[in-house]
Amino acid sequence: MKKSSMKKVIAVILAAVMTLALAACGGSKKDAASGRLAQIQEKGKLVMCTDAAWAPFEYIGANGEVTGVDIEIGKYIAEKLGVELEISNVAFDSIPTYLDNSEADIALACITVTDERKEQMDFSNPYTTVLQYMVVLADDNDTVTIDSLAGKAVGTHLGTTGDFLMSDEIESGVLAGTGAENKQYKALPDAALAIKSGELTAIVCDSVLAENIVEANNGAFKCFPVTYDDATKNPETENIAAAMDKGDEEFVNKINEILKPIIDDGTIDKWIIKYSEDASKL
Repeated sequence: MKKSSMKKVIAVILAAVMTLALAACGGSKKDAASGRLAQIQEKGKLVMCTDAAWAPFEYIGANGEVTGVDIEIGKYIAEKLGVELEISNVAFDSIPTYLDNSEADIALACITVTDERKEQMDFSNPYTTVLQYMVVLADDNDTVTIDSLAGKAVGTHLGTTGDFLMSDEIESGVLAGTGAENKQYKALPDAALAIKSGELTAIVCDSVLAENIVEANNGAFKCFPVTYDDATKNPETENIAAAMDKGDEEFVNKINEILKPIIDDGTIDKWIIKYSEDASKL
């Protein structure tokens, strides 16, 4: 064979090898994602990540274990898949990383569906809805809108919709330049203690969580929907859903199929009532 012909053959072989290598590298994550259901079946467990600081959805129960509405949902999904449930209690803002790294198959943590989060994760159909609420001392008649928080310290749960709302308002919204401060907490009960001690004026969080804080503190607080002096800015109702890593339509569809009956028959609503009552006794 002539040298020129040999060079052509070698070039073709190298090109083919490079193409296969690139295809393997580029497809690895997609292949892993598309086989999520098969992987779960193979390992015999569903790994769920949550942040156990969101009563009644997830919190540490009297027995020291993670409990709540989302735990019941996770157990139900695992049962329908015929596998065991393994729970990882992680920081809320790290959830996308756990899903992306396949350290968890699904996240159930009272997660609000937002356009920003849709860029990081896929979501199931909503299984409940919430609204942003404000929690203040029961005798506080001055704090009535977001605008009235000018110059005040407000508590939020790190990485949540309430956190984003307050950060945006302080940075460029109605509280910009007023001296208002967003103090981020990893657990809302700590924020409730901070209101009692005078460190905070209010907490901004999801409605169910706000109502639970009020219920758990024997009349020390009151709560109400977040509003603005300009009512056109008032927040809309938020959808809460299960989150998964992006790219596995089969897995998302299966989760939707499993969740539909307990959404339609009110089972999840009953769990919310039950765990709201249980959490208030802790």
